[in-house]
Amino acid sequence: MDTYTIAAAARLVGTSRGKLYQAIRSGQPQTAPGGEADQAMTVTRAALRAAGFPVPEPAAPGTPLAPGPATPGPTAAGSPDDERQHDQGDRALITHLERALEQAQERERRLLDLLAHLTGQPSAPPVAAAAEAPPPAVPPAAASRPAAPPLLSGRRAQIVTVLQQHPEGLSPKAVRTLLQVDQDVRSTMKGMVRSGLLTRLAAGRYVVAVGR
Repeated sequence: MDTYTIAAAARLVGTSRGKLYQAIRSGQPQTAPGGEADQAMTVTRAALRAAGFPVPEPAAPGTPLAPGPATPGPTAAGSPDDERQHDQGDRALITHLERALEQAQERERRLLDLLAHLTGQPSAPPVAAAAEAPPPAVPPAAASRPAAPPLLSGRRAQIVTVLQQHPEGLSPKAVRTLLQVDQDVRSTMKGMVRSGLLTRLAAGRYVVAVGR
């Protein structure tokens, strides 16, 4: 005859030990004293069945036990709850970092304002300004090349043309005669000397400046 302790009997019939003790106190099922202090009573399979508990039949010798449900092992992805908690932790960390950055920027702005107040200069924004690009380097040939002379028009162009035809130089009166104009060109030619277009030689003669 199969006998079970109260704990084993409760597991066998799928109930709690409390309900099994209640049935014992009411007289069903009949129990027999056991040996251990915490399991002082035992109950038989027949007594459990007579008390109305669903008692499974004992397995025949040599019959393999049916495999129980496989215990799910840990997965790489994790459970949805774990992922949700992980996302919440990330969001909390990002919020904390953003708040710390704002506080650091506010402290920097206050320090800049204090520095500006002490030095009497306007405070610069905390954002670093982009460095200006250096001017392009001028090639040595371009740097040594003289500036191009200004373009001439009107009477000055006529005077330069006449003087280029007479490299020995001409006086203002001779230039006026060759140009066949009534207006005196003396003041114009003096202005051209100051502009670097003409060069005045001795005896009141003018020539085109070197480089023209």
